[in-house]
Amino acid sequence: MLQFKDDSTFSVQNSFKGFLFNTVEQIHFQSAGNPFYSFILFDEKTSVARLRMTLLIRNSEAYSPLRSPFGSLEFDDNTNIQDINYFLKELENWLVSENLQKVFIVSYPYCYNTRHSELLTHCLLKNGYSISEYDMNFHLQISSNDFDKDLDPAARRRYAKFKDTFQFSIEESPDIEAIFSLIKENREIKGYPVSITSDVLKKLYNSFRENFKVFLLKDGETLIGSAFGVRVSERVLYYYLATDSYSYKKYSPSTILIGHIYNYCRQAGISIFDLGIATSKSVPNFGLIKFKQNMGGKVSLKLSFEKNLLC
Repeated sequence: MLQFKDDSTFSVQNSFKGFLFNTVEQIHFQSAGNPFYSFILFDEKTSVARLRMTLLIRNSEAYSPLRSPFGSLEFDDNTNIQDINYFLKELENWLVSENLQKVFIVSYPYCYNTRHSELLTHCLLKNGYSISEYDMNFHLQISSNDFDKDLDPAARRRYAKFKDTFQFSIEESPDIEAIFSLIKENREIKGYPVSITSDVLKKLYNSFRENFKVFLLKDGETLIGSAFGVRVSERVLYYYLATDSYSYKKYSPSTILIGHIYNYCRQAGISIFDLGIATSKSVPNFGLIKFKQNMGGKVSLKLSFEKNLLC
């Protein structure tokens, strides 16, 4: 028998391997002092949680997540539509009892688990949620093929010409300030805001070193490209805060960096290299879409949902 309950202490073990962003450590990090509740469907026979979603509460609204790329409901392969619908109905009963006004859910890209995403989307829509954002997410499927096999012809030529020109490294003791300076410089040139401070970036990296890899590309002592690789799960690496030097644009350092990370994924047994979204609140960034397509990126949906609980 399945029971709906609050497990905010994360004392009940999951029957599935969850994503990094929904772990208790990540929830504490992103909560910024806001209260959170982790709800499960608990299987009494096996003493494990078959379904879990954590909500953070702020200003009479519930969020999953509050500051991470996604949160949402995770579950094991034995979960069916009836289980998910029951969970969502019980969850709404709790939300209403707490006088919360609205709930927001950002789900993981479809490529992470297509079947789970399809089930969850169906159930959320059936339970009165609406799709608030529909972003395009791009990923590379890691295979035995060389990285450049699926590159756009022009990108393939540049990659072949310059891939051995610069020094690639996986840095164990990175200079976060130098990396942040390159990120800031790149964002300012392109007119994009910097969504994180150097202090928060340092704290994030130091708190989750086991899940973060720092990839660097240098011309001698000059840093010309960097990216954080976040191990979201055993099979997924997320491309985070990637940047390059505008003065080296003709060499396409981002393409070279992605090629090296692709090879790292292949060696590490990672099957999905998540390049992230190329839209912002559903609005397409056509330049970014073209770049990720030129890298051989495959597109999948990343959906956000919301429900007004006062209706």
